[in-house]
Amino acid sequence: MAEIALNESQKNIVRRYVQTWRRWRPGIRSFAELESDMESHREVVVDGITVDNRPGRPVIAADAKDDKFYAAMFRDDDEAVFDMGTDELEQARAYILHGEGTIPVRKWRHPGPGASAAVITLCSSNAER
Repeated sequence: MAEIALNESQKNIVRRYVQTWRRWRPGIRSFAELESDMESHREVVVDGITVDNRPGRPVIAADAKDDKFYAAMFRDDDEAVFDMGTDELEQARAYILHGEGTIPVRKWRHPGPGASAAVITLCSSNAER
């Protein structure tokens, strides 16, 4: 595997990508592991994110764990992730790629038509049963 030395600006893009991914996607990606991987000049960092330091190319070349999120951020594919609207995608891209603005906040959404929801009643004591 090739060694890829990223400059600080490139590292910041990778950090913002992981930070945004953690807000919007299920799963865990470790910041400690990310920092260690970048300091070790690994081509593939935390959970399958492939980095590239060549000029004129995106610093993140691929995301093996979440190709759809990668496509939404780096290929401008607005249809890749169903839970982000156009405004949220634009805000996320500006934050990740240019450090502009803030990470969009994930909004709670009602289940779509046909989705079922369960209601659970919890009792704190036997007297309430």
